[in-house]
Amino acid sequence: MSPKRSISSKEGFSDIFDTPDQKHSTKNILILSKNNSLGFSRIGVAIRKKDNRLAVDRNNIKRKIKGSFLAKVLELPHKDFVVYVKKNLKGKEEELKKDLDKIWGKFIGNND
Repeated sequence: MSPKRSISSKEGFSDIFDTPDQKHSTKNILILSKNNSLGFSRIGVAIRKKDNRLAVDRNNIKRKIKGSFLAKVLELPHKDFVVYVKKNLKGKEEELKKDLDKIWGKFIGNND
């Protein structure tokens, strides 16, 4: 994934967490979004170390989330998205995929 599609944590996470334009969630994940003027969508992923101890597990989850984002990026509105993982998803890839497809669909159907 190109660096321009990523939101660095120091840059924009706090702004999106403080004042999101939209938010959608399932029992496993929460996705917050905020309009941007860049002309393309960006994503950031937040996973607590407390919930997913091993860096390998956190990185695998991040990789799956970013892959899902890239598959839908042309359909998504031009916003900054932050995906917050609520709990340990190790071994629950199908559940994560279903949740992401459901929430991306809400953002796609909600183009402003």
